[in-house]
Amino acid sequence: MPKTERILKVMQRVYEKQSFTVSQMAEEFGVSCRTMLRYLHELSELGVPLYANEGRHGGYSILNTRQRSLPEPAETGLQRLVKPGFHLVGMEIKVPFTAYYMTQALKPKLWTELSSRIQEIRYPRSTRGQDWIAAVLSRGPVYHYIAGIEVTAIGTIPPGMTSLTLPTREYIVYVHEGGTGREDTDQSFIYVMQQMKQRGLHYNPEMYGLERRSRLGDDRVQIYIPVAHSVNPGALHE
Repeated sequence: MPKTERILKVMQRVYEKQSFTVSQMAEEFGVSCRTMLRYLHELSELGVPLYANEGRHGGYSILNTRQRSLPEPAETGLQRLVKPGFHLVGMEIKVPFTAYYMTQALKPKLWTELSSRIQEIRYPRSTRGQDWIAAVLSRGPVYHYIAGIEVTAIGTIPPGMTSLTLPTREYIVYVHEGGTGREDTDQSFIYVMQQMKQRGLHYNPEMYGLERRSRLGDDRVQIYIPVAHSVNPGALHE
């Protein structure tokens, strides 16, 4: 099993169990306690809110001051669809995944600057009622975030901007509402992973996911999770 996939599975179990010991998790995943401790340290560096419990029966727990269960992220459930290939032009952040928290302060500034320069982008797909789309590669060693808009063709790229062409791909789509902090988005993500697993579907961490907003600053965001297997002709189409 690739390391990235194993880390994702460990993260999922951490959120499911809430409290656990290193030895329990090591036994469940068939690895040494030293290896599991390394995984937990990596999750902590990636922003998973773990804290150590002291005492004879100590271990690790998820720090969750609101003491809430995993939320169902969409009012109408998950939607399975195929999104046709498209071009995106916008502004990017690319940092080591361990610097993820730094991007939380940079993203609003990125969107504000993009909004102020939107007229520089050639061939926008829509000239009114513009959707704001982020392409996100967020579960590997490098965190890559492109804040942009869809275009019908790649023209001259404005200074300081970049372009990305994504192929036709099947996604699971859900609506995330509320907080955009790592704890909130991870809980929604883990819930969706559980639902996908029940449907026999798997997430592809090597492909870009998408975030779609109808207006900047909106707390209601459509999240597109790329499905690992090939396109299913019977899926719903956008």
